[in-house]
Amino acid sequence: MKDMYKILGVAENADQDAIKKAYRNLAKQNHPDVTGGDKKKTERFKEVNEAYAVLGDEKKRQEYERLRHAPVGADGMPQGFDAETFAQTFGGGGGFRSGPVHGEDINDLFASLFGGRGGFRQARGPVRGPDMTGQLPISLREAALGTRRTIQTGSGGTVEVQVPPGVDTGGRLRVAGQGGRSARSGPAGDLHLEVVVERDPILRRNGADIEMDLPLTIAEAALGTKVDVPTLEAALRLSVPPGTSGGAKLRLRGKGIKRPDGSRGDQICVVQIVVPKVTPDDQETRRLIEELDRRTKVGPIRPF
Repeated sequence: MKDMYKILGVAENADQDAIKKAYRNLAKQNHPDVTGGDKKKTERFKEVNEAYAVLGDEKKRQEYERLRHAPVGADGMPQGFDAETFAQTFGGGGGFRSGPVHGEDINDLFASLFGGRGGFRQARGPVRGPDMTGQLPISLREAALGTRRTIQTGSGGTVEVQVPPGVDTGGRLRVAGQGGRSARSGPAGDLHLEVVVERDPILRRNGADIEMDLPLTIAEAALGTKVDVPTLEAALRLSVPPGTSGGAKLRLRGKGIKRPDGSRGDQICVVQIVVPKVTPDDQETRRLIEELDRRTKVGPIRPF
């Protein structure tokens, strides 16, 4: 189904004021009188009107919610809906009676909701089933390196999907022939999956690189050390050179995101110095830190 919320650019829990405001802005931007009859913007104007005609009416919006979440039957139709109930809900054969779109046939409205396909009684011969959409949550590691996932299809079965390496949130995967079943002996529609990369508690993505914060004690940063750090595959031992300052970036080459050409980005470990908290009554620790400061001063450290 077309996502009417996405068409208007509003959240699914948006109130009527937000929906009306979004509609007015988009209608003004895409009105043929403003765009000079630009074909694409005229189509966009029609799409915006169709979306507002549904979401701008509380009853139609409720039924649209029920329709978009209804299971698809063997005939390719959402269960619990037929031509008569759909017509009663969305304005009957005379089109919308309370929205900005008038005189639209109920078959055209149903087709607009399902992305330009379908219809009730005017279809003749085999009709392709409706496309279906869904989300595919994956981990950062799966997004970076690629993976295979078994998912449920529109017909109730399962299919294995190949997720290419390097995909990010918002990426789309098309699974041909795994959408809704046809109501008239035609081929099934397609399944379109939107990738959602789940947040990793330690690693974060920056283009083709992976970044992480690396906390070090003052002694580790001053004297140097070796620490085990997590990567997309397995933990690796990283050498920290003596005299490393906070904010320094230590690089693990080739441990980032896979690129289309087969190469990989790097993993960058950003040093964070963890300073101990000294209580006022801990005079010995304070004395040692002050002594360390006197011994290691190498000149001004601030250029101001």
